[in-house]
Amino acid sequence: MFWQKFVAQTGIRDVAEHFDFEVRIAHSEDSDPLFHTTSANYGIKMVSNGIGRDFFSEPLPPEVNFTPWGVALLPWPENPGCEKMFHPLAGVRALKEIEEYPVPDIDEESIEKVRHKAEQIRNRGYLSASYCGSIYEWCHWLRGMEDFMIDLLANPSFAHLLIEKVATFSERLTRVHAQCGVDLLCFYDDYGMQDRLQIPPKIWREFLKPWWTRIIASLRHDYPECLFFLHSCGKIEEILPDLVEVGFDVVHPLQPECHNLQKIVEDYRDRLTFWGTVSAQNTLPLGSGEDVAREITHRVKLALANGNLIVSPSNTLGPETPVENVLIFAEVCQRVRSGERG
Repeated sequence: MFWQKFVAQTGIRDVAEHFDFEVRIAHSEDSDPLFHTTSANYGIKMVSNGIGRDFFSEPLPPEVNFTPWGVALLPWPENPGCEKMFHPLAGVRALKEIEEYPVPDIDEESIEKVRHKAEQIRNRGYLSASYCGSIYEWCHWLRGMEDFMIDLLANPSFAHLLIEKVATFSERLTRVHAQCGVDLLCFYDDYGMQDRLQIPPKIWREFLKPWWTRIIASLRHDYPECLFFLHSCGKIEEILPDLVEVGFDVVHPLQPECHNLQKIVEDYRDRLTFWGTVSAQNTLPLGSGEDVAREITHRVKLALANGNLIVSPSNTLGPETPVENVLIFAEVCQRVRSGERG
């Protein structure tokens, strides 16, 4: 795992503190989550819906654990955060089964922890952020990608019902985070493949856009100071105008392998902030130190010229990434920015 390698080589355990990140996680864990895993709580904890191995018709491996939604995960020990999934609603053929499927609850004790953490972050002059849910991802985790894709095309009543269930819970979870004073409300919904969206824009607009419109409009009305962040890997350029329209403020990671970065950053200068643009697929893991320095210098200058780019890779770094390349990334960011200020 990259984080373990990074700590072993540098001695740096708390990356946010060492590099003085301006955004900090308002979490409900007893100690700071120091690296990305699926099971970490990057905000208010969700309480399990009670679904376990007895719900599944197939026998599950003994090593599985369950998300609060009842999705079974078989861990990959060498790379935490990557698991095989077993989908509780895969194969379901009756609307009633989806209608009656239980949703998680919200852990009341963790609410006060997030409130306190957000206040601490704000008092230190930083911006607080928390994970507030998903729509598309949670749906295909529950239903299975194949069944959910078929639903979107052939069984729209199934898709609408499941999306309503998931989006309604996400709206509730987001509202509680906003009530806790969290500044940046973060959603994770990967819509892109390397060269196109996973689903046609028309389908995205029919099934998902109305819910993002509702969630953000409702929260922005009551909490106008909040910002809305969407993580979505892959090529998502076709729906960028829609993301602006529904009210997202920040889009991550704008993969450089998939987009004309210069054009998009410039075109959306007054409409979106992009958080990313550094290649975690090619440059950081496979490039030389010179390659990394060249790319980061370009990105920082692009950010300084347009004012709507936060330079970073995506949310995970593979274990093959050289630690030296990450240190070069940080050094170039600091050097170029210091030079600009000077």
